[in-house]
Amino acid sequence: MSLEWIAASDRPWAADRARSALEMISQRDAGLITPDEYQELAQDLVNMDRLNEEADDLELKNMLVAAVMLGTKLL
Repeated sequence: MSLEWIAASDRPWAADRARSALEMISQRDAGLITPDEYQELAQDLVNMDRLNEEADDLELKNMLVAAVMLGTKLL
């Protein structure tokens, strides 16, 4: 699943994080934030304690974390 697909989700906790990740990727690609800043922000975005409290769908949570972290690998 892609971040775009997750951003269209009816689960606000996932959709909001996916939209944030897409914005951060755009900023990174435009040179507005560094790759290191992106990695730090991505880690904060999928902070497991907060995410575990909010997530009500384990499969969607795992897809979100994988998609966000994939963005850190593409630097």
